[in-house]
Amino acid sequence: HYCRWLTNVIGLLNHREFFVMLVGLIVIAILGIGMDSMLMFMMVHKSVRVREVVIVLHLIYSVVLLVLAGPILKIHVGLVSRNELASEWRRNDYYIAVKCKRGKNIPVNELSDDEFNDLFEHFKYDKKRNSWDRGCLKNCFIFWWTSRWHPDQLGEF
Repeated sequence: HYCRWLTNVIGLLNHREFFVMLVGLIVIAILGIGMDSMLMFMMVHKSVRVREVVIVLHLIYSVVLLVLAGPILKIHVGLVSRNELASEWRRNDYYIAVKCKRGKNIPVNELSDDEFNDLFEHFKYDKKRNSWDRGCLKNCFIFWWTSRWHPDQLGEF
């Protein structure tokens, strides 16, 4: 899929790097929030206004970074654990409505628009519909340890 943040396509050859980048952004945000909170606590009784403003601005930056990158990391953890492509997730290829007017375990793409909207929060992933899903642990192992290119390639694309 195309990532607006990176102005680049995220696919088979760079998904691991994208995932590591997201983890790094979350770690930076959490450490920034922690350090800024600690520094603000230590500076409460001191009258250093310029430093306090800088710390508050960095705290705001860290919170915004966490709020923006956190949900994206959550989505990609789910995609990796289910061995699902972003395009399949966006199209709802492997999701069902457990209980609806038409019956039980109906593929969500077969629902009417109104029923789709009403049940959206209750869709459930159906592992049987995804022939690539090997279970969370095996999917993660495949994601991190399967080679993405032929051994004689030097990295040029």
